[in-house]
Amino acid sequence: MVVALPSPYRPGYNQRPVVLAGREDVLAAADEALAVAVLEGRTPPALLVVGPRGVGKTVLLGEIADRAGERYSWPRLHVEIAPGSSLTADLVAGARDLVARFDQQPPSGRFRATSVVVGASLTGVHGEVTLTRSDAASPGGGGEIRVALASVVDAAADRDSGFVLTIDEMQLASRDELGQLAAVLQRATEAAWPVVVVGAGLPGMRDPGRTVSYFERAEWHEIGSLDPRQTRLALEGPAEAAGRPFEDDALDLLADRSGGYPYAVQLYGHHAWRASAGSDRIDLGAARRAATTAQKQLEVGLYANRWVQASGGERNYLVHLARLLAASQSVRGAEVAAALGVTARQVSTVRDRLLKKGTISAEGEYLHFAVPGMSEYVLRQSPDNSPDHELGGKAHRARRQQDDVGL
Repeated sequence: MVVALPSPYRPGYNQRPVVLAGREDVLAAADEALAVAVLEGRTPPALLVVGPRGVGKTVLLGEIADRAGERYSWPRLHVEIAPGSSLTADLVAGARDLVARFDQQPPSGRFRATSVVVGASLTGVHGEVTLTRSDAASPGGGGEIRVALASVVDAAADRDSGFVLTIDEMQLASRDELGQLAAVLQRATEAAWPVVVVGAGLPGMRDPGRTVSYFERAEWHEIGSLDPRQTRLALEGPAEAAGRPFEDDALDLLADRSGGYPYAVQLYGHHAWRASAGSDRIDLGAARRAATTAQKQLEVGLYANRWVQASGGERNYLVHLARLLAASQSVRGAEVAAALGVTARQVSTVRDRLLKKGTISAEGEYLHFAVPGMSEYVLRQSPDNSPDHELGGKAHRARRQQDDVGL
């Protein structure tokens, strides 16, 4: 009887991988921000992480909050913005909960000197020191966000502590609410609030029309797929630690098939572990079976969801991008526009929407699908793989251009 051992891979939402590869720069920046806040008593600039879905942004928020808790006993105030929800309402509710948690701890009783009087008289020199409770300075400005965060800061300061504010899916917040939050954080910096702000979102949150001035001066980190070395580390590290290492050709296959996409790395590793149950190593046969299973799971889940959520114009753009990628590994945005029979400017809105959604990614002027393997899936969704079918006829072309450019 084969005893199945627990998989050392975590192919799920907000599941921290055993080996968090390729994110050293972000974590080093977070460590520095925490040190500035805790040890130097200053409020560091916000740390903002952007990237397509499935690259581990939410995991990073959790990892940073865990480090703050483990090293400095600073708790987390977390807000995850949902479509149609209010950043303000969620933040106020989270602040109320965190204050209640602080209230369960006794105040530290810290005091500070607010005045010192030294005088002289016939009987000698005398002195007088006035002590008051040390409370957090509250920045000016009105609004629910200021009141909510100030209440957390006061509760934290009473206990000689601070907190980490993490905001996920920031691209869904309205610009007005981001502006209100930014105004509070700007004044909080001047007042040296004990808070570290870490946000995450899709690339669209960098849109100049949405980014308010305070966040323009934040420390931005753009993350994406892992490079080949990082991919191999993320695959082989957990298997090695769990006592069932990869054979080299099996590791090469899965590193290539996953394309370094963090979610796919965990998914391929998980199925390789399952496929090699009862063996002392993960061989090429297990890797091939895992690749087939994982690919099917990506198709019915991640690929299908992104395809269904795309508009008609976006799908047409994706099909033409996939066709060009089938012939060449490097495709420029201008080449996709030419294949569509329009100018790059005419189709720029569609391209930008796909970039902001994280369906495609850009490296300079070159475009590719954010998730490895989706190009082949998109080609299979096209009713006809012949370019002439899509591009033939002036009337059809005019209708298609309206769809591609129309918003």
